[in-house]
This record gives sequence, C-alpha cells and structure tokens, in this order.
Amino acid sequence: MCQIVTKEFKVVGLKNKGLFEDYAELVPRAAHHFLQNANRIQHNTGIEVTVYEPKANESHAEGTFYVGLLVNEQMDTLPEGMEYLHFQHSYAMIKGKGNQISSLYSTLDRWIEDEGYERDTPKHYIVEVYHPLGNDVEDIEIHIPVKN
Repeated sequence: MCQIVTKEFKVVGLKNKGLFEDYAELVPRAAHHFLQNANRIQHNTGIEVTVYEPKANESHAEGTFYVGLLVNEQMDTLPEGMEYLHFQHSYAMIKGKGNQISSLYSTLDRWIEDEGYERDTPKHYIVEVYHPLGNDVEDIEIHIPVKN
C-alpha cells in the first residue's frame, strides 16, 4: 500500500496562501477557481494536483500551496498569474479514495516512521495527485518527500 518512489512532477498552477487550519476550505475553493481557466494551459494531462508547503513547526501558521494540472512539457508562455513548477525527488507514497484522505495521511505518516524513513520537509513540498473516477469519487496519490 505504501511505497518509496522517485517521481518527477511538471505542474502549471496557481499560487495561493492561507492559514493551515483553513486549508480544508481554501484548497477546494482555489481548485474550483483554477479549473475555470484550465483550458488555457497547453500540454496539460487533465490530471489535477495540489502542491503544499509543509508545516515546519507549531508556530508556522500560514503556508503556500499551488493548485494546478500536470503537464507534459513547459509552456512557451504561461496564462496570467500561473507558475510552472518542475521538481523530482524521492517520496513516500500512498494511493486511496479521496474521501479517506485523513486516514491515508495517518497511514503514510505511520509507515514512514515504522520503516525508518525521514521526511525531507520543509525543503520539499508535499504533492497530492487526483484521478477522477466519476460520480464525485476520485482516487488520490499522496507524496511526502523523504530523504534518500
């Protein structure tokens, strides 16, 4: 269920900021807004992603996140307000149903600790990849950066 993967991500997305405690409301709202302009993104795969700045410590209240689409290659020009992100790293990864996201994070966090891996955060971002299945159901892949 959990595994280590080395993965490359090419993303065109919209940068957002907000309080970590408000992410459950902010991220879906930002994604909805972003998707209204998704047709302007060349070379997109149609696969949605969210890229999160990890919370560094308890006093770290506000973070940055990007909502976007995976792309096959960098665009010559980006739509206004959007950014191109390209990164490759080793990640602890888990897949599951989007409605079980809290449980998936708990399982992955426990697995990372049990297997002796160490998070490589806050230097590297957490990535969620969404695969729609229809009827408002989606699979999600959660990627937490780990040290090699």
